[in-house]
Amino acid sequence: VLELRPEEPQSYRDLGLALAQNKEYQEAVDVMYEIITQKWDSRFGEIEIFAIEEINNTIGKAKREGKKIDISKIDKRLLFDMPVDIRIVLNWDTDNSDMDLWVTDPNGEKCYYKNMQTKLGGMISEDYTGGYGPEEFMIKKAKKGKYIIQTDYYGSREQTLIGPTTIYLDIYTHYGTPQETKKTITLRLTKDEDEVDVGEIVF
Repeated sequence: VLELRPEEPQSYRDLGLALAQNKEYQEAVDVMYEIITQKWDSRFGEIEIFAIEEINNTIGKAKREGKKIDISKIDKRLLFDMPVDIRIVLNWDTDNSDMDLWVTDPNGEKCYYKNMQTKLGGMISEDYTGGYGPEEFMIKKAKKGKYIIQTDYYGSREQTLIGPTTIYLDIYTHYGTPQETKKTITLRLTKDEDEVDVGEIVF
């Protein structure tokens, strides 16, 4: 995919995350750092933030496994631990799509593009109206209870033969710590829908 679409930062991110999952940490960090050093089309705004989070998470995993990796070329101002209790990342597979991530916390407060910070400390990333995303919700110290996850799908401007948009939701608990867990939900959206219930997490 990277060879086919080197002009899209998601190609580097997907490869980097796959390498990290395969415990090829040095290669993962090197690939994802390309996201930070290159310039991208405006529809991929702030993709660098995701790369920084995932680079630091990869470095942390390597350290915990006793594997040394060379991080000398990375700006030291970008290197720091960033553990959070919950991290939810919404990805999708069609370009020029407008998808919103909504997360409702145990207090009933919805975190989304019109309410980007909640009273409990939840935060949502900037709203992507083009590209492939991603969008994410994070909360550093999560209150116990149920977090309801939804998407709001406004449709795609992409003319494609591959069919409907598929979303990939990665749900992490204790992200960036030795207790990290990950669950992925895949859902195909067959039509434009105002609200799609994707899942929930009980923390």
